[in-house]
Amino acid sequence: MCRGEEHGYNAVFSPQPSFLVQSRQLYLRLLNQFRPYLGAMIATLVAVGVASATDVLLIAQLQNVVDGAGGAMGAAMGPPTGLLGMVRGWMDYLLPDKSAQAALWSIPLVIVLLAFLRMVSSFSGDYGSAWLSSRVQANLREAMFARILRLPNRYYDQSSTGTTLSRVAYDASQVAQAGLSVVNVFVRDSVATIGYLVSLITIDWQLACFCFGLLPLVALVVTVAGRRMRRLAEGAQQAMGELTRVLDESIGGQRVVKIFGGQPFEERRFHKVVKHNRHLAVKHAATAALNSGAIMMLVGITLSAVIYFALLRARAGALTPGAFVAFMGSLMAMQSPIKNLTKINEPLQRGLAAAKSVFGLIDAPAEVDQGTRELKRAEGRIEMQAVGFHYNAADPDAAPALREVSLDIAAGETVALVGGSGSGKTTLAGLLPRFYDVGSGAILLDGHDLREYKLADLRSQIALVSQDVVLFNDTLAANIAYGDAAPDLARIEAVARAAYAHDFIQKQPRGYLTEVGENGLRLSGGQRQRLAIARALYKNAPILILDEATSALDTESERQVQAALEVLMRGRTTLVIAHRLSTIEKADRIVVMESGRIAETGSHEALLAKGGHYARLYQTQKQVPA
Repeated sequence: MCRGEEHGYNAVFSPQPSFLVQSRQLYLRLLNQFRPYLGAMIATLVAVGVASATDVLLIAQLQNVVDGAGGAMGAAMGPPTGLLGMVRGWMDYLLPDKSAQAALWSIPLVIVLLAFLRMVSSFSGDYGSAWLSSRVQANLREAMFARILRLPNRYYDQSSTGTTLSRVAYDASQVAQAGLSVVNVFVRDSVATIGYLVSLITIDWQLACFCFGLLPLVALVVTVAGRRMRRLAEGAQQAMGELTRVLDESIGGQRVVKIFGGQPFEERRFHKVVKHNRHLAVKHAATAALNSGAIMMLVGITLSAVIYFALLRARAGALTPGAFVAFMGSLMAMQSPIKNLTKINEPLQRGLAAAKSVFGLIDAPAEVDQGTRELKRAEGRIEMQAVGFHYNAADPDAAPALREVSLDIAAGETVALVGGSGSGKTTLAGLLPRFYDVGSGAILLDGHDLREYKLADLRSQIALVSQDVVLFNDTLAANIAYGDAAPDLARIEAVARAAYAHDFIQKQPRGYLTEVGENGLRLSGGQRQRLAIARALYKNAPILILDEATSALDTESERQVQAALEVLMRGRTTLVIAHRLSTIEKADRIVVMESGRIAETGSHEALLAKGGHYARLYQTQKQVPA
């Protein structure tokens, strides 16, 4: 099918060979997903083909039934041939004394045997198709999810969550339609069409020739409609991703929507994307309907001509009554598989559009991890050497986020990064676990460039506590021991006590086994922060990043969290990003950043005495409490 379709496209759309090559490559890659299950796939396709063949043979029995009835009423009838002749021969051999009775039962026996074979093959084909499609769909989703977990931060900066969710949930299911389902339809209806054509030729080859005049016209209509359906299918994939994105933003930000009266705006925005989806769906359905309608019109014209000439030949005695009925039955039955074959382009193009999206995600470059140096337990010495970084390195006019930043941090030292929004402090902290790689300069850990270490080994040395705590819809214990395949319950309780979280955990309905709900919404901000601190304590990493861990808390919660943080920071190299300057007065060193550069550095007292940037920030917060 792919080759015939390819030739059709080349004949009509020869200026677009790249489109054809891409479609062929996509489909071949799709079929390649079934390679691990090749045996099951072959068995399924054989079952599908057998089911179609039995349909053809059942229709062919009409000739034997009608002519057999004529013979029973005294009309002349030749000896049985084909499948009926074979069964009649078996019965005559098994029952030689009851030949007349055997002849009476031979036709019903053939029909029963064909019906049984049809039932078994149809079930086998449907079950095998469902099993194979679900397996490949699951494999694609798992491959997509595995790639999502390993994509660099830049991907998430440029892609919406809704679009990514749509690729995994929606596009992967559409891919199955372009895989085994299309092959099944092609095999099933091709076998049926060929079988009916063979029956027609066997009965009367002259009448059968009328049917062949239909095929070139069918190929032309399929070719013309195919490219438009592919374009509409790709638009539908993008529109569905946009719809999912709007839903995700509106539901996730429902409190903001309510408090700012954004319901009318969100309704208009959702109406717009729903309308766009509806228009694309209608255009796609109209194209498919026009494609199918044109094909059936051609079938109807050919069928009318065939019926006319068949009646003439039957009247002239060239066709027996049974042959005429079987010919017309096969001709009428052939309409359904031809119709299915004309519609096969619709799910194929829709599936290819989805495959482009799915494989695009699977092929997206993962985080660069070319390090070979192993790291069991770091000392925690960090050296930043003239570090520069651009978020958009391709734009030469874009301002750099970091410019020539040099900073040495001793093992076990606590360094606070302060500065206004956009000063580069969060960017600098994000370079340490290699969420981004430096644009220029280098960052060294224990004397070696971060890029020399294996990425997993490097990140195992770092714990993170941020303002936006991420909790998973699991138990409190599982969230504390996140990432540990064999969590230690005694250790979980110990770190929870150290993080001042044990008391509120004990008050939960099931203690440490209580489900926290989606992102911990059943817990207060202070409780979520203390769970994040307990998680960091459980990891026991030598390097700690605190990203405004107390900025969104009330005074009482901040006091408890700050106490837990002091426990967490003991003996660890700590990088603190702070908004409230009062929380970092005890830091060994404070680094003030401005416009991506280090403006000044020193202890709290030394910076106040200097009367520079830090002193102005501190006085401002004293006058207007943060």
